[in-house]
Amino acid sequence: MDEIEKYSRIKFLPRTTQRCYLNITKDDGCYFNSGDNCFQIISLGVGCRDFGTILHELLHVFGFEHEHNRPDRDEYLVIHWENIEEEHKIQFEELEVSKYKWNGFQIDYESIMMYDSYSFSKNDLMTIERKDGGELVRKNKLSEMDKEKLREL
Repeated sequence: MDEIEKYSRIKFLPRTTQRCYLNITKDDGCYFNSGDNCFQIISLGVGCRDFGTILHELLHVFGFEHEHNRPDRDEYLVIHWENIEEEHKIQFEELEVSKYKWNGFQIDYESIMMYDSYSFSKNDLMTIERKDGGELVRKNKLSEMDKEKLREL
């Protein structure tokens, strides 16, 4: 939370009587769920409590989407659908331009919101490949572009 506050005008406060709030739980898995515009949930279950995962899930609250879901991702990435676990294919669907908040930004391979090249692989083969030949690795800190986006909020 400190990291987000450092690069934005966002301030996290303990809930008192607010109707709208963020609930952070320890349910199974790592996920963000926006029940409505007023009540949002982040689950940080077992294996989800490292700095990078927490920061990734918190950014979802502020409209950050996965970089590999960008409307223009096919210009930069190849999604290997045949290597993705069936139940996780939804994680790789491309967003519509109208539903993507950051259309003015270039793709950010260093973003904490970018999955690594082997995310949800069912066979240890790449699920996301960079067209320029680079490999995507999991990040544990904000990229410069992540910080720039936070400053725009």
